[in-house]
Amino acid sequence: MLRIAVYDDTREHCEEISALLERELKGRCAEIERFPSSGELQRYITSGGYRPDVAFLGVELWDGDGIEEAVRLNALVPSCRIIFVANSLRFATEVYRADHVWFILREELESRIGPALEKALSQPECGRSPGLFVKSRGKTSFLPLDEVFYLERHGRKTLIRTDSGEYVTYEFPKRLLEGEPADGFIRSHMSYWVNRDKIASMAGGEFILLDGTRIPISRSWRAAARKAFLECPA
Repeated sequence: MLRIAVYDDTREHCEEISALLERELKGRCAEIERFPSSGELQRYITSGGYRPDVAFLGVELWDGDGIEEAVRLNALVPSCRIIFVANSLRFATEVYRADHVWFILREELESRIGPALEKALSQPECGRSPGLFVKSRGKTSFLPLDEVFYLERHGRKTLIRTDSGEYVTYEFPKRLLEGEPADGFIRSHMSYWVNRDKIASMAGGEFILLDGTRIPISRSWRAAARKAFLECPA
């Protein structure tokens, strides 16, 4: 069954998009879910296992930035094809911060929604690779999982070490690792979360990473870290 998520700035706009989609789908087996807030959409994804195939996102959202929401959706559900709906061209260049297949002006919604939906459905199933979305200095960046070495919580900040450098954010590691990314990390210490694919070996009380970095394994986390390391797929 085709799953379509609709998240816009008002209930009326959500209902308008849903009605037009029902017209375009012409009886095709599909489930259209409307979300009044980003929090509910994220809960459906992270806790309920919801995986939309296509998402219509309003750019000017009443409780947040639709482009930020798209970046988060790219990370949580890489295969989801995103279509933006905007009231004006004000954010026409900003939308390229997120993977998407179409940008529709609301005044052209009725004539453009059909071609946009067809393009979304013709896209390959695979999207961008899994990764973390990191909010820092008012912007959200997408960090592919295969580039992340580890996360370290230090005071009120979280340092994320990647192939290309370091990122610092106030977000907690638990928040950054919500959803599928969490499966790829091993917690070795109160302050450290390590990408299992970057671990070369485990020696004594440390993980030795592929670049030689040594990450401490605390006594309280040693048993769980060792178990997770030994169970890593070859």
